[in-house]
Amino acid sequence: MNASDRSADRAWRAERQAHWRQYAMWLLIGLSGWLCLALTGAHPTKLFDQDGLRNAGDIFSGMAHPDVSPDFLARVFELSVESLLIGILGTVMAVLLGTSLAFFAIRVPDLPDPPRQAPAWVRHSLALARWLTRLVLSVLRAIPEIVWAYLFVRLIGLGPGAAVLAIGLTVGGNIGKLYAELAEAVEPRTVQALRAAGASRWAIFLHAVLPQVSRQWTGYALFCLECNIRIGTILGVVGAGGLGSEIALSLRYFQYDKLATTLLAVLAFVVALELVSAQLRQRRARWSLGLAAMGSAWALHQLDIPWADLLNSQAPPLLTFDKLVVDAPFMQAVAAQIGETLMMAWVATLVSAGLAFVLAPIAASHLMTGSYLSDPLRTAAVSRLWRQALKWASRAILQGTRVVPELTLALVFVVWVGGGPLAGIMAIAVHNIGVMGRLFADVFEEVEAGPPAVLQAQGAGTLATFLFGVLPQVKARLAAFTLYRFEVNVRATAMVGFVGAGGIGDALNTAISLFHMRDLTLLLLTMLTLVAVVDALGDKVRARILSAPFSKPLLAPYA
Repeated sequence: MNASDRSADRAWRAERQAHWRQYAMWLLIGLSGWLCLALTGAHPTKLFDQDGLRNAGDIFSGMAHPDVSPDFLARVFELSVESLLIGILGTVMAVLLGTSLAFFAIRVPDLPDPPRQAPAWVRHSLALARWLTRLVLSVLRAIPEIVWAYLFVRLIGLGPGAAVLAIGLTVGGNIGKLYAELAEAVEPRTVQALRAAGASRWAIFLHAVLPQVSRQWTGYALFCLECNIRIGTILGVVGAGGLGSEIALSLRYFQYDKLATTLLAVLAFVVALELVSAQLRQRRARWSLGLAAMGSAWALHQLDIPWADLLNSQAPPLLTFDKLVVDAPFMQAVAAQIGETLMMAWVATLVSAGLAFVLAPIAASHLMTGSYLSDPLRTAAVSRLWRQALKWASRAILQGTRVVPELTLALVFVVWVGGGPLAGIMAIAVHNIGVMGRLFADVFEEVEAGPPAVLQAQGAGTLATFLFGVLPQVKARLAAFTLYRFEVNVRATAMVGFVGAGGIGDALNTAISLFHMRDLTLLLLTMLTLVAVVDALGDKVRARILSAPFSKPLLAPYA
């Protein structure tokens, strides 16, 4: 065997070992999900036992006949407008807060050999400001919106103001982190050119960073608006206005016909917003800015928010650090709830990722009803109709599961299977099927057309094209998105615990309801630490996934 043959043999063996390592990794991930499900004590058979099926039958039979009485429709419309305004104003506040903090959190690329260097105290001050800003962003996004809403209800009373502030703070932390990461990933040559010319940080931001990220920032802000409308519909559960108050009342009094009407209103609003945001993404940013300004003005005029009470409130302090003693039994209980929260989020993420992985390719136009070839062969009319039907059915499932917030689903599953981790896992998994399905479908639509076109030109079918032409290009990004959703689901699991669906949210709800401010302070510090650790580990693992050898397409020469 000559040297070239030995080299090819070694390369083949290395590739085989890499594939076997991947198979072992996926097996371990699957086993971890099964183990976590067992440790939480969640028994999926509860979905199908006699009591569960009877409760499910009551829910679905009631929801099959929505309440369309004029008085109730008028109330739903009024609350829908309120939820819409809460989402708009909360999003604008979040974008303003996130952009402001992102400006200080960005690490501007330096020159390899700068002609002049700032004094040491300036460099250290900027580094300290960047660290403190990132800490603030971590604190904001670590606390779920429903916790902020509970706290602000105590400060300014019942109404939409608490929901607006809650969305503004939590989503502002998320936006600030993402905006800073997008800004740090820009092409550095323009930045370095301005630095070499002596431009200020503000000038570099305006003329080098912002032009490169403005479309991405606008697109993410519009996506957050869609999410915040859904969030605005659930914070009414804790008295923060919007459709959530009606959802909670409908479930509390088993009025599933009213629940159906309310959820249909949420669906209509979200679909309409997706259509509007799709148009806005194709236009200049000033259209989005103009509509945001008009929506904010309308919201400020329409929503009765007592802003002055934020400064003049007579409510006791939200948090207390006086005599903050760590109680061993209490912290042991918190540690157990943290473990349950992490396991619930992991199981829900794996379940939703698996189902989204099946549904998303069916919802992708190129795979189901289109072609990667410039001149594709025509198929039979029956085949085209069948593919169109599958695509739109998949999109309907993804849309329907995405539109209902986790907390609303948790309320439904608590009625179905009772309180506990199973209700929380099901709620988060069902909602995330739609969220992850949309993310996955977008990734499938954006693949390089070369590899799948080669396969289709050779007569490959849809499944072969997907497995060998599309999937190798995107599997690293799919894994990264799945890991990102796990980080988000950790916070969502804390939220569903407020309605008895397991996790640390139950302890947070108890501490707030009973005014145990010491316990609440310890719980929030624990949540902050948990989210910071999960985010930090997630960032490292995602970076490693995206740079790993198996992230490259198998048909790279055609890319």
